[in-house]
Amino acid sequence: MLPSPTPAKKRKKKAKKAKVPATDGGESTKYDPTSELKAESWKEDWGRDKLAPLPIAARKSELAVSAEGREAAPHTSSQTLVPYWRRVEGLLADSKIENALTDLEPISEQQPIARLSHGLDRVLFNPGVHWLQDPRSHVYNFTPWLEKIPKVNDFAFERLTGFIKSSKDDDLYTLAKRENRTFAGSTSSLTKILSHIYFLISGDKHVDTSNLSAAFQSEAKSFTPGQRMPATVILNYRDGVYAIDSDSDSPEATDRNVLTWMGTLLEKFLTTSPQEFKTHLRSTISDPEVNSKREAYRYAKSNSFVTRSQLDCQDPRLPGTGVFDIKTRAALPIRMDVLNYEENSGYLIRTLQGPLESFEREYYDLIRSAFLKYSFQARIGNMDGVLVAYHNTARLFGFQYVPLEEMDERLFGSPEVGKRVFQKCLALLEIVADEVIRTYPKQSLKCTFETLEGKGRMDIWVQPLDADDSAESQKTAPMKQIQVTATNYLDELRTRGPKAVEAPKDSDWSIYWTISTLADNQPDILKRYQAAKDRQYRDFLLPSGATLENIEELWDKLNFRKATAPSTLDSTSPVASPDAVVSTTSDSVPEQDGGGVASPTINPDNFRSPDKRIEFLRSVARSGREHTEAVADQRKGMPRLVWGEGEPWVDEHGVFDEPAEQTEIVTSEAISSTEVASETLEALPEALSDGVVGDVARMADADADISHDISAVEKVDMDMPQFPLTDHTVLDSHGGQQDETGSAPAKDVRGVPGSDTHATSL
Repeated sequence: MLPSPTPAKKRKKKAKKAKVPATDGGESTKYDPTSELKAESWKEDWGRDKLAPLPIAARKSELAVSAEGREAAPHTSSQTLVPYWRRVEGLLADSKIENALTDLEPISEQQPIARLSHGLDRVLFNPGVHWLQDPRSHVYNFTPWLEKIPKVNDFAFERLTGFIKSSKDDDLYTLAKRENRTFAGSTSSLTKILSHIYFLISGDKHVDTSNLSAAFQSEAKSFTPGQRMPATVILNYRDGVYAIDSDSDSPEATDRNVLTWMGTLLEKFLTTSPQEFKTHLRSTISDPEVNSKREAYRYAKSNSFVTRSQLDCQDPRLPGTGVFDIKTRAALPIRMDVLNYEENSGYLIRTLQGPLESFEREYYDLIRSAFLKYSFQARIGNMDGVLVAYHNTARLFGFQYVPLEEMDERLFGSPEVGKRVFQKCLALLEIVADEVIRTYPKQSLKCTFETLEGKGRMDIWVQPLDADDSAESQKTAPMKQIQVTATNYLDELRTRGPKAVEAPKDSDWSIYWTISTLADNQPDILKRYQAAKDRQYRDFLLPSGATLENIEELWDKLNFRKATAPSTLDSTSPVASPDAVVSTTSDSVPEQDGGGVASPTINPDNFRSPDKRIEFLRSVARSGREHTEAVADQRKGMPRLVWGEGEPWVDEHGVFDEPAEQTEIVTSEAISSTEVASETLEALPEALSDGVVGDVARMADADADISHDISAVEKVDMDMPQFPLTDHTVLDSHGGQQDETGSAPAKDVRGVPGSDTHATSL
């Protein structure tokens, strides 16, 4: 057994004694640890942050040196590493927003504001829709003279005071210079930009349709694609003032849109007596007396803008200024298929509620496509509301007054917050406009604004305008892109846009905004700009009977500046010239210079054939025309009774004495009404989306009495078990069954204006 090893002795580590510095006397003293510290001078900051990125200039220089002599990696983007050249940000608080607009006294003498005629003022003080003719008793609520709308070609637009663009309004420019304001614009151009700013700050908030019937509760509540279409404006520079005009890449297309002219015609139709209105028709030969006074406008100023709003009508009994706007609303098929307006003018409004052929259908579309624009226009003009006249370009159906509070409730969820929303949008517009003109200072600019749904930003493409403003020069002109973002805070807590808009007016609503001028290269900017322009463009639908081969001939006929029958007019009269240049009082009508309107060369690629949903609407319009003609024959010679008048109405103006000249309506032979209906009913959710209520078969469950809403469907020998239809006949005075014309099987005529027959179910 081996002996255990002797344990090693632990080595003690001797600690070295620190040397204590000696004093001058050689005696050792205790070491003072603070003796070697040096006094440090006072600093007001923390010094340079070594982890912070280098300044842009130094960073670019460093990148250039490091990348010198090396090729870019194939997977890297061509986009520069610097995201923007300029970026500003700020907070838009309630306390910083003063009164949005302050009135300015007009410089020139103006015409008096028009008043409603024909007893239409009753509509202003009674909520809801007012039928022109009651569909049940067939008694007229207003004069039957209003029922038939004159043809657009018969109206002498050249006898009216022309619309003046913002850039050509000397009074507007003078006010902007006098008030030291940088921008000037009218409602037609400003409301487009304000709408996109609202889409941004509201977070794409949906509208409120809870006041509508069950037929619309499952329908879309977002704004329509037409409402969200990119907006292009021109900023015309003149001695320190930018006058903002609306811009259109195809003014000739706007000129051939019947609705462009219909608004001006109907404004005079509703505000003048029959005798006075007759003087505006080309059939009345008279020396043109152009009123030298300007149209009635409201001028107002904000922090950097002078605004102008045309004043359509006034009634002193209304709250505030008593001023309101007149809006003419074409029925659904006219708006969706405008080149085919003659055939679609047979479409009827038969009921108050329902997915088709109803006032509710038109009101639903108004909420999604027009109320936002109407509300901004009303506030710029300090108006109380809008009077809506529903029509199909051939006849008027009824009227409705919509006050501003009602529009606010449908748009923002409360009638109390509309004013604050407008103030926020206008304040942000002023900030954005200042940044836009920084891109190319003291130059006229072409700007396109777009807030794409779901993207959370507003894009602005800015391009300088050359003196000639030609298409070729614009292709080579430089372009910059600006992006705007907005973050909402309620009482200092971040919140979503819809909640911020609906918040009570006593809450503290602030918007943190950023505006960045992107540093992207030109190809990338131009590519995104072209995508926005593509979303701005809409194809034309070929009218019934038209083909790509004969569309140019039809296009030439769509000239509403010319009289329908020039031979009936005195060729020596200046108003009788078929080529007379027309200018109107409406902001939406394009202004043109020169002595005539040249027929533009059209591109057949811009036209396409109608789809099933459009064919379905055309079939509904054709069926409506058949009803109208049958009822007119049956009621021929019967007196027309007007509410409040003891005696039958006497047609002193020859409106109904002779039947109106029947316009030859060319219908498509390729597809019949029965084929359209049978093929479309099963595909209605897709075929009628964004224009017509989606699933009519589903709506039939909610409204069993819906058969008259698809009157285009032939009710004979059709196998449609999913859609309960009922045949209706009319009993004649002898008790026998006959239809309205006395021959073919009867159709449902309940609610047809002008009909005095009683529908009885078999």
